[in-house]
Amino acid sequence: MNKLKVPRFAFKSLGLLIFLAGMLPVLFHCGTAGLFETSEGRYASVARRMLDSGDWLTPRHNGLRHFTKPPVTYWFAAAGMKLFGINEFGARFFLSIMAGVTAFATWYLGKLLFCRVTGLIAALVLVSSLYFQSQFRGLTTDPFLTAFETIMALAFFAWLSRQKKRWYFTFWLATSAAMLTKGPPGLLPLAGLIPAALLSGHRLQLKKLFGAAAGWAIFVIFGLGWYLLVAFMNPGLLSYFLVDETVRRVASNAHQRSAPFYYFLVLLPAGIFPWTGYLLMGLQKQIGRFRKSRSATFMLLWLGVPLLIFTLSRSKLAGYTLPLLVPLALLTAQMLRQTLLRANPVTTKLRYFAGLAIFTALAAIALIIAGYQLLEGFKTIAQIAIFSGVFWLFAATFLGWFVHKGHRVGVIAVSCLLVPGLMFFVLPGLRGNEAYAKNRYLTSQWLLLKRVATLPATQRIICIDKMIEGWYFYTGRDVITWDVERNTGFDKGAAAALVLNGDDALRRAVDNDTILVMPEKHLERIKTILDCDLDMLTGEGNWRVVLPRRKTGH
Repeated sequence: MNKLKVPRFAFKSLGLLIFLAGMLPVLFHCGTAGLFETSEGRYASVARRMLDSGDWLTPRHNGLRHFTKPPVTYWFAAAGMKLFGINEFGARFFLSIMAGVTAFATWYLGKLLFCRVTGLIAALVLVSSLYFQSQFRGLTTDPFLTAFETIMALAFFAWLSRQKKRWYFTFWLATSAAMLTKGPPGLLPLAGLIPAALLSGHRLQLKKLFGAAAGWAIFVIFGLGWYLLVAFMNPGLLSYFLVDETVRRVASNAHQRSAPFYYFLVLLPAGIFPWTGYLLMGLQKQIGRFRKSRSATFMLLWLGVPLLIFTLSRSKLAGYTLPLLVPLALLTAQMLRQTLLRANPVTTKLRYFAGLAIFTALAAIALIIAGYQLLEGFKTIAQIAIFSGVFWLFAATFLGWFVHKGHRVGVIAVSCLLVPGLMFFVLPGLRGNEAYAKNRYLTSQWLLLKRVATLPATQRIICIDKMIEGWYFYTGRDVITWDVERNTGFDKGAAAALVLNGDDALRRAVDNDTILVMPEKHLERIKTILDCDLDMLTGEGNWRVVLPRRKTGH
């Protein structure tokens, strides 16, 4: 069998290559699809409002102050629009930078905690995983938080080993950035890392890290400064941050994001596909070495404590655990190095990849069959499914051949290409508003909103029942909403003109020149409330743009 050798000179420029390996796949066609509802549309709209108004301190969404998240994600999205224009590419551009930074920091962590080869494999496992390739493409807080938390963990481990000033300041700056990205949840890794350091005999290093005033000064200024300033400017905001956006998200289903308690326990192993089997083997081995091995103690507590908190939390979304992909990649990489890549691996270690080849082939056949079944009514999605299936069928063939030959490098190379290669066939043709089943559409409303943007700036428009979160990003104007739940506590004056509730309020607001935008299912209801006909002007998916018209004889 071939023996894996990495030339010494390769490590000199490896950091840059790993950064690009994380960045470039995420940058690929990042501006092709429209912004998906609801999260992408909301973040991009708030960011564009910052750019248009010049007020980078106070987030505003559809004319109202909007404090559900701290400003870092908005700042990066607005900076991308400043560089590349108000378009999807600009809004998403810095996601690719965060992907590269996360890959680079993961590689460095692997070198620091294990060895250079483990660091390289960890970066490859990370960037080739399904979770990474899907979550880093969406404009939310989670990719930015993942980058900052990974830098924070890297600086933490480096400080424990070397106590150099650069790691001290890097740690506190990264901690501040994490806090300014998502609030207290950004500090969750420390709930596992600090106990792990104490159990590993690093009490003195921890005392130096957290006992000096300089670090806390950095955190207060950069991590808490924005919160303190906007809380001073907006009475009641501090309570909103602590109660509504922290306690209620964890302890209640107030934000309607509940899922079964085992949600993340299934999501994370599935998300690290195609390396799931080696992750489970690595976890089993590291659990057996807990307290016996420094790296096992750190990895398991770094992963386990935040995962326990997320599991117990009532609020669950897929992106919440994206930062945990880094310790998962490190555990998986160490298992791969100790088994598949050792000098004389046993043949049974390749059986997992034989199973992976079979699974990939079956999935490919299913994609091709589904594509042909959808071809008549849903051409775009059908073509994507067929081409993706053909790619996976070829990949499964090569993977099976490399397994048969015992070629370990070939096995890893093909496995690394399964998910990024799939994206190569999915992304170019996907605009985000395609139909994928009868009366079911992907969530982007970019085409509808671009049509609305052509209406005169003075046109009165009311959005019914639901808010299209990307409204301001595509139209550059606010919209009146009816029967849409919004937080008006910090902008009651503006809310009086923009937020309508109740049938009478709608009747008073609508005249012969008012345009209504609503989901199709509400057309009959609105006809009854207004006692008028609705002339359709345009539509997309399940949304309709209509003009009320008084019934004949009224």
